[in-house]
Amino acid sequence: MKLTKKNSEKKSEQKKAKQVKESKVKKKKQSGKDEAISDHQMETKPTMWDIISPEGLKINSEDFGIIKQSLGTKTYFRPIYIPRDGYPRKMQTNWLYNLSSSGEVDVLIDVHKVGKSDAIRTLQRQITMLQSNLTFQTKRGNIDQINDLESKIRDTDLLMSEIQFSENDMYNVSSLGVLYGQSEKELNRYSEAIEDEMSSQFFSLVSTWGRVKKGFKSVIPFGKNEIPDSFRNIDRRALSTFAPFISGSGKYMGGIPLGINKITGQLEFINSFGNEEYRPQNYNMFVVGISGSGKSVTLKLLIARELTGANIYSRLIDPEGEFVRITRRLGGINLNISEEEDICINPLAINFTDVPMDEQDEELDLLEDTDEREVIEKEGKKFIRFVPLREKMNDILDFFDIICRGKNSEYRGLDVFERNYLEEAVQYIFNEKLKLTSHPDSLFSNEVVQVDNQLIQSKVRKPEPTISDVFEYLKDHYEEEPKALRLIAAIRPFLRDGSKPIFDGQTYLGKGVTQSLQDARLVNFNISQMEEGFLRPIAYHVILNYLWEHFVKNLDNATKKKFVYADEAWTLIDSEQTVSFLEKMARRARKRNTGLRLASQDFVRFVTNNKARGILQNTHAYLFLQQNKIDLKVIKENFDLSAGEINILFGNPDKGEGILRMGKSSVWLQTNPSEEELFFIESNQAVYEEQMKRKQLMEQR
Repeated sequence: MKLTKKNSEKKSEQKKAKQVKESKVKKKKQSGKDEAISDHQMETKPTMWDIISPEGLKINSEDFGIIKQSLGTKTYFRPIYIPRDGYPRKMQTNWLYNLSSSGEVDVLIDVHKVGKSDAIRTLQRQITMLQSNLTFQTKRGNIDQINDLESKIRDTDLLMSEIQFSENDMYNVSSLGVLYGQSEKELNRYSEAIEDEMSSQFFSLVSTWGRVKKGFKSVIPFGKNEIPDSFRNIDRRALSTFAPFISGSGKYMGGIPLGINKITGQLEFINSFGNEEYRPQNYNMFVVGISGSGKSVTLKLLIARELTGANIYSRLIDPEGEFVRITRRLGGINLNISEEEDICINPLAINFTDVPMDEQDEELDLLEDTDEREVIEKEGKKFIRFVPLREKMNDILDFFDIICRGKNSEYRGLDVFERNYLEEAVQYIFNEKLKLTSHPDSLFSNEVVQVDNQLIQSKVRKPEPTISDVFEYLKDHYEEEPKALRLIAAIRPFLRDGSKPIFDGQTYLGKGVTQSLQDARLVNFNISQMEEGFLRPIAYHVILNYLWEHFVKNLDNATKKKFVYADEAWTLIDSEQTVSFLEKMARRARKRNTGLRLASQDFVRFVTNNKARGILQNTHAYLFLQQNKIDLKVIKENFDLSAGEINILFGNPDKGEGILRMGKSSVWLQTNPSEEELFFIESNQAVYEEQMKRKQLMEQR
C-alpha cells in the first residue's frame, strides 16, 4: 500500500511536469508565431522610396527619361548641369532667377567650403599650371591666349592672397537641374529656350549624357551628388550671386518715394519712365487690391508727388468722385460730367494724328499708298500727319454698339445690317457733307468766323460730325426699313433734345476750358453723377477716346511725361469695345511718352478675360495690395510670386502694404503718407474733419 501510494504521487508529479513543459512549448510556439507575424507586418510598411517614388521611371535615351506619374500621363525629364568651364568670368547677381523661373524645373546648388590650407595649395598648383601654359603660348605667339592666361594668373594670385589673410574663402560648387515636359517635343523646346536664355548671360548648360539616372538622383534632395565633374571652385563674392533673392530693395532710378521698404526700412522710389541707363518696356502700371486695401490713397500719393516732384501731366477718369478734392487742392481742373452740366464730349469728333517718320507705328498700317498725308517738322524731328478716317470709323461703330446693348449689356450689339447702315451714314458725313480726306487740311476751311467775340480769318476748324447727323441720315434713308428700326430707336435718347444729350453736339467743356486743358497739369473727369450701369460706362469709353486723341496724341505734348488714370477699371470688363480700346492704349502709349495706370478691386476678371489679358501683358509695373482669398489659385497660376509674397498678400496686411513688382524685381513695401498728405488726400469728409480737429487740438497744446 505504501509503495503504491508513492508510485501514485510520483506519477502525479511527472504528469504536472509534463503539463508545465507542454505549456512552455506552446507559449514558445505562440511567441514565435507572433514574432513571425510582427516581422511580416514590418515588411509591409512603406519605405521612404515607396512614398516619394512615382509609379514608374524609364530611361531608354542617352539624355532624358520618362516618369509615369498617373495612369494617363507621362512626364519627360532631362538632367542638366553647368560644367566647370560653363561659368562666365564675372557673374551678375540674381542670374539664377532666369533658370529657376523659366518653367517646370528643379534646381540644386551643392556647396562645399574648402579649408584654408587646402584652398591655398590648390591655388598654388593652379598658378603653376597657368604659368606653364603661359610659357607655352608665349613661345607660340598666341596673343589671345596670352592675355587670357595673364588675367587668370592675376585673379588666382589675388584670391590666394585674400584667402591667406582671411579676407575671402574658396568653395566647391555644383549647379544641377532637371527640366520637365509633357512630351519629348515640349522638353526639347524648353531645353533650347533655357539654353538660349542662359547663354545670353554667358553660362553654358550641358546634359548628363549617358548618366541620366545619376543626374536625376543627384538633384533629388538626398545630399549625394553623383556628377563629380559638375564641381568648380569659386570665391565668396561669386557665391553671393547664387542667392535667388539678392536684396529686399528695388533698383533706384530716381523718381518719387512711394513707401517704406518693410525689410530694409528705407524709402522705395518709383520712376515709371526710367532713366538714361534703363528704359522699361512700357510705362503702364496696375494697382490691384480689395476694397479698403489702400488703392485710392496709393493713386493719390502718386498723383500728388509726381505732379509736384517729377513734372508729370495727369488725366483722371473718376467713376466714384474719389479724386475731386485732391484735384482741387492741387490746383487742377475738375470736369463734372453729367446730363445736367452744360458740357458735351462728342464721340464722333475726329482729329489728325502725328507719327514719327523713323518709327514703325501700327497706325501707319491704316494708311494706303493713295491716301494723302503731310510731313511736318517739330524740334528737329519729322512727323507724318494724317487723318485716320478708317480707325475713326471703327471707333464710331464701337460707340453705337455700346449704346445698342443697353443697360448692363442686356441686349445684343450691332448686327451686320445695322453696321452697314451706320457705315453708309458715317461715310456720307465724312465724304459728302464735310468733305474730309486723309489730308489734315481737310479738317479746316478758310472762312471768317467769330470765336469768343473775335473775328478770325484763317484756317477754321470744320464742324465735328455729330450723333444728330447720323440719326438724320438713317431716318431719311431707312425709317421704313424694319432692320434699322432698333438702331434708330436706340440712338434717339442720345440726341440734344433727348434724355441723354451729353454726347450730341460739338465738343464743349466750358468757356475757356478747352484751351486750359492743354496746359493744365492735372484734369479730373468726374463721372460719378452719371447713371451707373449704362451712361457711366459709355462716358468712360468716350472720355478714353477723347484723351487718346487730344491729350496723348497731341504733338504739343510729345515731350511731356504723361499718365492716364483709369480708376475702378473692373467695371469696364463687360464692355468688349472699351477693353479693346484700353488694350490699344496700353500697347501704343509708350511711343507717345505716356503711361496707363489702372486700379481695380476685381483682378481675376482681367486675368480670365482674353482681351483684358492683353492689357496685363503690356503692363510693366504691378502693385499688389491685400487680395481676396478666393483669388489665390488664379493669382498663383498667372504670376510668379514667391510663397512669402503670397503669405503677405493673402494674410492680413496693413492698409497700403503690398508687393511692388517692376519687371522681374519685387519689393515688399507700405505706402507712407505723412500727416499733412493725409489731410491733403483724404476724400471722406467725416474722416477729414476728424483729422482736422485732431490737428487743431495738437497745435493748441
